[in-house]
Amino acid sequence: MEADSPTDIPLTLEAVKAKFEAWRQRPKPRKPFPNALWHDVFRLQAQYKLTKILTTLRLTRAQFMHKRAVLLGEPDCLAEKAPPKPSPSRASMATDFISVDLAATGVVNHQDNKSSATPMVFGIELTRPDGTVLKIHQLPTSAVDALIHHFIA
Repeated sequence: MEADSPTDIPLTLEAVKAKFEAWRQRPKPRKPFPNALWHDVFRLQAQYKLTKILTTLRLTRAQFMHKRAVLLGEPDCLAEKAPPKPSPSRASMATDFISVDLAATGVVNHQDNKSSATPMVFGIELTRPDGTVLKIHQLPTSAVDALIHHFIA
């Protein structure tokens, strides 16, 4: 395939599309698109929106970003991303501990001395809109309503 120099013909999306289609029509085995075609794609960005270019040329955004990173040395923003760092306010809230004294709220699971009846207990996790999380294991059912009320209020 002969590469046209940039001064021979003006670079248009249709011209680059024809080059890509010609490359796709080559006999098998398929090989990656030549770097010259990718450089044409990068030059088209001055005239067309990226979405239009990628749709017309039947390329994915991932292919484009990877080739741009490899050929132009720009960062590949689709490469492995580091997990987002929690905001300082959220991080400090996660380390805070909220102690709830159920006896002080007046809600305590009073049981008879009968050992035959086992009280029903829950595991509960409450999350407030500000991100604070409360987890309790083995919570008596009689304490659930009061605990929710005091935690949310």
